[in-house]
Amino acid sequence: MKTLDRNLLLENVDGDFDLLRELVDLFHESCGEILGNLRQAVDSSAADDVSRFAHQLKGALANLGAQAGAEAARQLESIGRTAAIQDAPSALAELERQLDLLAPELQQLVDTAA
Repeated sequence: MKTLDRNLLLENVDGDFDLLRELVDLFHESCGEILGNLRQAVDSSAADDVSRFAHQLKGALANLGAQAGAEAARQLESIGRTAAIQDAPSALAELERQLDLLAPELQQLVDTAA
């Protein structure tokens, strides 16, 4: 599964590089807060919050064409929904790993679009 499907992302913004930059900026602005809330929810074993914050990240990642990250968020969302919270720390670690892989790919795409 791809970290970033560039073709899908460009299709999502209809090839508009200004919109691409704006979408990436919005993702960076919101991702940190959502991820912080998600970490706190995992640490406090708050299954409903895990599901809610993972769902938010899943949507944002899907909009970016970040398939692997969206899948990692989907798994974490599922963990929250089924209250299998003991699995949340490892799922969160995978989501964070995917976000770390995504960051340079997004930056490269934005730099190319400049």
